[in-house]
Amino acid sequence: MPAKKGDSSEGRNRGLQTEINPLLLSSNPNLIKRQYKGQNPYLSTHGVEDKKIRRRFERGLKFHEKGEISANIERERASLKAAREQELQRKQLETRRQEEIKNKVENGELPNTTIGEEKFAPREVPVVEWWDKPFLDDQFKILSKYTAGDTIAAEGEESEEEDDEHPSIRYVEHPIPVKVDSSRPVAKVYLTKNEQKRIRRNKRKLQREEDETRIKMGLDPKPEPKVSLKNMMSVYENNQNITDPTAWESTVRQQVESRKRKHQDINVARHEEAQEHKKTRIVATNTGIHCKVFRFQNLSNPRIRYKLKTNAQQLSLRGLCLRVGDNGRGIIVIAGSEKSCKFYDKLVTRRIRWDENFENKETNETIDMSGNHAEKVWEGEWEDPSWGPFFMKVCQDEQELKEQLRQRNAEQLMSSINGK
Repeated sequence: MPAKKGDSSEGRNRGLQTEINPLLLSSNPNLIKRQYKGQNPYLSTHGVEDKKIRRRFERGLKFHEKGEISANIERERASLKAAREQELQRKQLETRRQEEIKNKVENGELPNTTIGEEKFAPREVPVVEWWDKPFLDDQFKILSKYTAGDTIAAEGEESEEEDDEHPSIRYVEHPIPVKVDSSRPVAKVYLTKNEQKRIRRNKRKLQREEDETRIKMGLDPKPEPKVSLKNMMSVYENNQNITDPTAWESTVRQQVESRKRKHQDINVARHEEAQEHKKTRIVATNTGIHCKVFRFQNLSNPRIRYKLKTNAQQLSLRGLCLRVGDNGRGIIVIAGSEKSCKFYDKLVTRRIRWDENFENKETNETIDMSGNHAEKVWEGEWEDPSWGPFFMKVCQDEQELKEQLRQRNAEQLMSSINGK
């Protein structure tokens, strides 16, 4: 039915009398995008056949058999263990072969390649050396004149030709053996601390008296007085400190600063020299990488922990100390020179009293440590040590402890903690 003319303005004001599309009010652009493509965002796709789902059902479900994954893991572990054992055997055989070659070179059975002996053509070894031929007959036996006594034969008994062909050794003069002094060396006498201080004090006194004597004789110049702000007005017997006190004070300050700078330079040089000497001493003592492994039951005593850490640092040892929990068992691994490892071995196995009771300072309770002990489980040479500076760590469980050892290529030491 056509609209009336009178209602035209009213219809324009009313419009279509519909609310705005809720998609236009939404801030989600995906809904608008799907609406623009002609898709219904509220239509559920449940029950609609999908290509991926259809292919999944066509393939069927495949499940692992019980124990299949663990069997594969055990198989891989066995293969890795066999490979490591083969590599270890190969390294041992190679080391043994190198030792045999070295012994043969020392005994002269093989040429020494370091000095180029292999470049010389080998020759046949003669039956008799040239220096022994004049003293042997055709059968390579010693002549009777050399096996007989020292009796002097008659002058015409031997001809000159025979003497020229077979020289005589009757008149060989052997050197008189040197008598070695077999007296025992005198033991070195060590002085006490007080004796060392007394000797040092006397030496400095004699040196000071000698310097004073040389100054009095005019051989050495008189040293300049040490002027400071306290004695600056009474050092020199002249009018410089009275006529211009400001300049004199500046001069004194410069002298004080110069002496201070010289003192600091001497201290720095002495410190650097001590550090270099320490490095040289460490290199000289580290003739080889020795390793020792210990295991313990409990390390809750703080005194024992302090002794272990302090001695390891003073001996320049590398390694670690790991334990499971505060009261659990653990392992100690050290690596360094043979002398340092031997000293640390005595510390762990003899000097430290592992079964000594101690008092907990927080709770004031006496902790019973009876039955606690430590023992050495392995010692020897470590081919490729990867230990850093010695440190101590408390692990949450054995898995974390094993991970710490694995990071340092020492996972095989885990069995020593369990006493296997």
